[in-house]
Amino acid sequence: MARTAAQRGFTLVELMIVVGVIALATAAVVPALSSVTGANARSAAGDLAGSLRYLFDTAALRHATCRMALDLDGRAYWAECAKGRAGVARKPEDAPSDEELQRRFPDEEDAEQRRLLGQSRFGSFSDRLMPRRELPGSVAFGAIRLEGRQDPVEKGTAYVYFFPGGQAQRAFVPVADGSYLYTVVLEPFTGRARVVTGKVEGDR
Repeated sequence: MARTAAQRGFTLVELMIVVGVIALATAAVVPALSSVTGANARSAAGDLAGSLRYLFDTAALRHATCRMALDLDGRAYWAECAKGRAGVARKPEDAPSDEELQRRFPDEEDAEQRRLLGQSRFGSFSDRLMPRRELPGSVAFGAIRLEGRQDPVEKGTAYVYFFPGGQAQRAFVPVADGSYLYTVVLEPFTGRARVVTGKVEGDR
């Protein structure tokens, strides 16, 4: 007796089409779900905290000055170091002039920040330690507050510096996805980078 249409099973082609539709639906739902739950922001903040700690240790081991570049407009970050060994200028008369600091740090607009960097002797930041990493989904950086800067960095690229001898620039880096906000706090002497839920108004 011939099988009716109701009794007929799925063909291989039909099963592949169903699986493909499910896969596409899942790919569309997962990023949206991560945004709704704040998982992307939480994960991005944790990854950044780990990268900052890694760079702190690297600068100390290399006896070099390194920095983490945080691109607010491009929603990405990367790490780089000055090549070779670096020393710290200990005598006031060894401090470079403002003109020299402008030449050495053309991408740093803040004068106080340039003077802070001038405490170390090093060359250009041409040694890329970490490739550019983009923030996931719709995650973005908030206004970044850095030690030595009076105003927060709200656009362009912010630099968090790590110096030889085991010292870093204190930083507060907000990572947000919609209403979900986490702040990565970098401690200057221990290199500890911790993730705090919400905005950090003062020292915590």
